Amino acid sequence: MKIQHIALFLLAPLLAEAASAQTLNWKTVQAISPGTQILVVTKRQTLCSFQTATNEQLFCRVRSTDPRHPKPDVDLTFNRSDIQQVYTDDALKAETYDYSKGFLSLILAAGGGGGLDNAHRPTSFAGIKIGGMGGPISLDLQYDRMQAKNGFSTEGSAVLPLFRIPSFKPAKERKFVKVFAEPGLGYRAGDGPFGGYSSAKVMAVLLTDTWSDNWTAPYVEFQRRFPFESPLEGDNRFTFGLMLAVCEHCGLD
Repeated sequence: MKIQHIALFLLAPLLAEAASAQTLNWKTVQAISPGTQILVVTKRQTLCSFQTATNEQLFCRVRSTDPRHPKPDVDLTFNRSDIQQVYTDDALKAETYDYSKGFLSLILAAGGGGGLDNAHRPTSFAGIKIGGMGGPISLDLQYDRMQAKNGFSTEGSAVLPLFRIPSFKPAKERKFVKVFAEPGLGYRAGDGPFGGYSSAKVMAVLLTDTWSDNWTAPYVEFQRRFPFESPLEGDNRFTFGLMLAVCEHCGLD
């Protein structure tokens, strides 16, 4: 019985691939109206305008979408044996929607860094960041050293998406930098200054559209803290670290 289970486990990827291939109904592909926008999935994804399909090949046309720098149309030919799936209509919208513009569904990060206090004396710190599961909120737990004194801070922040670089392009999975604003409140306990404070942070994370590639996403964060008792005597800090980041589109389900 154990041998059978092991065999099924090893064959599962092949069976899944075969099942995926069987879902492509070529007669349905041939019935697509000329001019319809389609997404052709082979070893890569191609967004184009359907022209026609014979028993063995599919023909489509790529049109320029940049009105400022228009390019000539490009006609493409795909062999039926190379095509894994063809998406149209609602399925096409789901496959080409920019889910990266939403919130992160999960954040688990570890990082550290340093900065300068209001008297331009160096500070250092290290900690973890947890969040995203209950909404766009993160919790930072950090050990730090300021003015040669140890302390511990707890901070809650919103994680609000701003923009990504480069901008999203349908059917092209690639790396991009996503920038977030993080307004928050915190409290530093221990020897030295601060106590309660407000915080303004900007975080940039290197991500991809494939969740499995985001296990060790590097990030950098700039923070300005404003102590409640003396807002003008805050500090500036930079954080560098690695993050497990799950986006809305490529979650665990």
